[in-house]
Amino acid sequence: MTTLLVAISGGHLTQLTMLAPRVADGDDVVWLTDDTAQSRSLLEGQTVYHVPTRPPRDYSGVMRDTGIALQAMRDHRVDRVISTGAQIALSALVPASARRVPFTYIESATRVTGISATGKVMERVPWVDRYVQYPHAVNARWRYALSVFDGFHVEPVDDPAPIRRAVVTVGGNGDFGYRRLVDGARAALSDLDGDVEVLWQVGATDVSDLPITAVSSLPSSELGAALRRSDVIIGHAGTGTALAALSAGKVPVLAPRSVEHGEHVDAHQQELARFLGDRGLAIVCEPTSLRASTLDTARRWRAVSSQDLAPVPL
Repeated sequence: MTTLLVAISGGHLTQLTMLAPRVADGDDVVWLTDDTAQSRSLLEGQTVYHVPTRPPRDYSGVMRDTGIALQAMRDHRVDRVISTGAQIALSALVPASARRVPFTYIESATRVTGISATGKVMERVPWVDRYVQYPHAVNARWRYALSVFDGFHVEPVDDPAPIRRAVVTVGGNGDFGYRRLVDGARAALSDLDGDVEVLWQVGATDVSDLPITAVSSLPSSELGAALRRSDVIIGHAGTGTALAALSAGKVPVLAPRSVEHGEHVDAHQQELARFLGDRGLAIVCEPTSLRASTLDTARRWRAVSSQDLAPVPL
C-alpha cells in the first residue's frame, strides 16, 4: 500500500512524523508539505512533494496546489491519504475525491476543545474519516484512535544541574511575532545566577533592537540537538514546540500566545497549554510572569516517552 502523508510545516508536520510509524506501518510513504528548513530536515531521504509556503486561510493558493497533490498521486499510485492539516489537507482532498482515494484527517492535538477551520470543512465531506486526538472530543462526526501525547510522562530529576544552556523558541514557521515572550524570557534568564548560553529561535519576531543573536528558524535536527543539550526550554504553546521539548526529555516552560495582543488567530494555544499543564507535561505561565523561579521548577523534571507504542489501523 502507498500512503500520501500531508501536513504543513510546524506543529502539523511534527505530529504527522510522530504518528506515521503507527498509522502507516509497513506502507510505502510519500509526503506532501511545504519547503522549509524543518521539512527538509525531518523528511531527509524520503520522497517529498513541495507546495509553496502560504499564509493562513489562503484558499485560492490551496486550490492552485491541488495540481501538485494530483501529480504525487499519479506518480506513486497512491492508495490512501492521511493528513494532520492544516489547509494543505484541502489541496490533497480535491484530487483524492476525484480519484476516489480514501482520505483520513487527524485533527491537530492543538485543538483540545474545538475544531480547526480545516476540520470544519472536513466535517462537511461525508466520506472523509475524521479523528480527534482527545477521547473527550469524540462525537457523531469525530472518532478517537491515538494521540501524539501517548506514552509521555514526567519524572523528578535528582540533584539537577544549574541552568547554563537555554533554548527560547516562538516557533520557526509562524506568521506572527511574539515579542512579549522574547522580552519575558530575557528578563527571567538575566535573573539566573551565572552566565547562560541561549539559543533564540524567534520566527517572525523583530528583535533587531535587542542585544541578542537570533535565528528565525533552524532545521529540526539542529534544534533537536540544542533542545537535548539545554537545561531549560522556554517556548510558545505550539504543538510542535511542546512535542520537540518532550521528545528531547525536557518539561518545557510554555507561554501561550494571545489573540488580544495580535499574536495568533485564536485561543487554541491557551487550551493546549492548559491541557499540558494539568498533566504535568509543561510549566505554564504568561510571558510577562516568567521568573527565574519558573525556570528552576522546570529543570527539576524530565520527560520520558514510551518507545513501544503499537500501530493503529485507521
